[in-house]
Amino acid sequence: MKKIVLEIPLMFGDHHVLAVRSALTGFKGIEELYVSAAWKQLMISFDPNKTKQSDIEQALADAGFPVGGGEPPVLVETDAVKSDPQWQAQGVRITQTDETEIDLSGEFRR
Repeated sequence: MKKIVLEIPLMFGDHHVLAVRSALTGFKGIEELYVSAAWKQLMISFDPNKTKQSDIEQALADAGFPVGGGEPPVLVETDAVKSDPQWQAQGVRITQTDETEIDLSGEFRR
């Protein structure tokens, strides 16, 4: 058995852990598989006679989780002028307070 730890920088959520585990199901010779989104790592024990490390790395890359490469995706580029362009696309934000909520938040609740 060969045991390796792979860095997967694009794995940062539980749904990514499931995707990584799913990408490696079906490989023969994998004995242990520990995936951590918190540490962005995968620890795997496998039989090198049945599965090659390069095949594992390729399966991860095909699933969108390249080993040791890439950075977490940036969804919005921020600068000093605008922090999120979607706020401008949504228009003016207006909130209304229900009169019942004002009544219920009175002195008697303290």
